[in-house]
Amino acid sequence: MAFTTRSSLLSAVLRGDETGWEQFYQMYKPLILLRGGDLRLNQTEKEELVQLVMLSFFGTSETFRYDKSKGRFRDYLKRIIRNKACDLMRKRHDGEISAENVPQLVDELLAGGEERWEQEWRDHLLKQALEDLRCAVSPLVYQAFSMLSLENMSGKEVAAALGITANAVYVYKHAALKKLKELIAQADE
Repeated sequence: MAFTTRSSLLSAVLRGDETGWEQFYQMYKPLILLRGGDLRLNQTEKEELVQLVMLSFFGTSETFRYDKSKGRFRDYLKRIIRNKACDLMRKRHDGEISAENVPQLVDELLAGGEERWEQEWRDHLLKQALEDLRCAVSPLVYQAFSMLSLENMSGKEVAAALGITANAVYVYKHAALKKLKELIAQADE
């Protein structure tokens, strides 16, 4: 995935950029499916929820402008998922719950999965930031960081494998971690 910030990805989506849409879809589909699971939706309903949420973004792409001052993107996304889940559950004809009680049920079910959502969101941010880091630092810096931090190799092993000094390995790791923290903070705005 190309180095993108959430704002540049949203801009690409708003322009109707197909690559931006695909990245957006791949990035957020797992989180939407997670929320569908929290709502005890079956697989077909979870896939429909993904489509409804994506259509919500697509349908408003010409008029939508994300405003950071009004809150975090993750909260905006959660609100869209909640609203589309309510719509989906209102369409059910199983007689278990009346349409007017759906929002309360959805809120109760989502509250039970809130801790899991937060963990999944943090994991999502880290995964995205690691992908972005690969493009934001030199290949040697990323490789040293990856071998040392992600593959748990020793500094000596990394230095020998890359033909650099052990000191350089730790300097590269420090630089990569600093950039990674920036990317995570940027993505979580």
